[in-house]
Amino acid sequence: MRKLFSFLVVSAVMLAGCGGTTAPASSPPASAPASSAAAKAPLAASAQASAAAKPSAAASGAAAGAASAKPAASASAGGRNVTALVGTDQDTRQAIGFFPGSIRVRAGDTVTWKINSGEIHTVSFYQGVPTSALTTPVPLKDGEAGDMVPYFIADPASAKPGTDVKINPQVVFPTRMPGAPAETYEKGKFFSSGVLSKNPPAPNQPVNDTFQLTFSTPGTYKYVCLIHLPPMAGTVEVVPATATDAPDQAAITAQAQKESKALLDLVAKAEDQGKQARSELGPNGTNFVFVKAGNNDFISAEDRAQAFAFFPKDVTVKAGDTVVWGSAFFHSVTFNPTPPDPEFLVMKPPPSGQPLPEVSLNSKVIWPSKPAPTYDPTKYYNSADIGPFSAGGFSWALTFDKPGTYSYFCAFHRELGMKGSIIVQPK
Repeated sequence: MRKLFSFLVVSAVMLAGCGGTTAPASSPPASAPASSAAAKAPLAASAQASAAAKPSAAASGAAAGAASAKPAASASAGGRNVTALVGTDQDTRQAIGFFPGSIRVRAGDTVTWKINSGEIHTVSFYQGVPTSALTTPVPLKDGEAGDMVPYFIADPASAKPGTDVKINPQVVFPTRMPGAPAETYEKGKFFSSGVLSKNPPAPNQPVNDTFQLTFSTPGTYKYVCLIHLPPMAGTVEVVPATATDAPDQAAITAQAQKESKALLDLVAKAEDQGKQARSELGPNGTNFVFVKAGNNDFISAEDRAQAFAFFPKDVTVKAGDTVVWGSAFFHSVTFNPTPPDPEFLVMKPPPSGQPLPEVSLNSKVIWPSKPAPTYDPTKYYNSADIGPFSAGGFSWALTFDKPGTYSYFCAFHRELGMKGSIIVQPK
């Protein structure tokens, strides 16, 4: 999935026939979609509003980043270029944030954001952007009055079970293509990295792994990741060019490491709580065995600290037992007996007259498939998204009656190592 995203950005450059700044051209709808329409797509809410029920920690990051800043050397006439990180990971542990959460720079400085995790993210500035400039605009959850962002799904009302669901091109594609000069920030104009990924699409091909903006006007400017709203948010504070209290790169890096380590440490503690499966007696001498998909049940106050893993990873049951998976984030339980495993995304040629390809969520991944309540090792089973933003709810269950070892994965995070197995022993 993550290699495909990188490929899509490069393809857009070639298809558009441009080497400079390119913004996806799309006509906005007459009005934002109603919430009832959005609920029809299982991923429409979850992919953009992962863990939306909990508040962002960007404000605390802002205070910490500013307090620890060391004065930088005097800015050159052209300003400095400083680097911040987008995400951090360690094995299946994910720190879903911008690091540092707040960065202070001088007018004339350029900020480069660099992807630092296997998970995909965006860097997207939205303040003051009119709805007419956005495709499928929706209010920013936990934002200020009037804050609007492009919705993850291009047209939630058109999402139908069994069909691919088109992603909003303003989420996928950058406003500045890889290799083009840095843009200069203007409040009221939409700027976005598109999807950032570590992976090049192929040998000798460019990768969309950084995003740059130059800031010329003092002020405080907010930005978000359009994939992980609302917890993944950050701010850029721009002070006058003559200011002496802007941190240097060493201070920025130290603060980024401090903030990301705190989140990864929380994940490590959560992992310890999920090593043993919980079970309850079921009918006729069987058992219900419970598995957690992700770690949100163990860390209720910090959605930016995530473990992309099953707890426990490998579970042993008896024939006739039922396994119940629970999730409070954005995960699936997917059994695929016949390789290859389905990709999360599919790309279609550009519609007539459009420069960019259509990127859609694969119907085989985002819609549930359960041929029978008892597992058949020859069939494809998929919970689709389970969690607070899923039409299917927070849990999914499957009964196993045939001895054997059955591997499964999260279709959204398989490439990041989110896999497990069910070992069924004779009763």
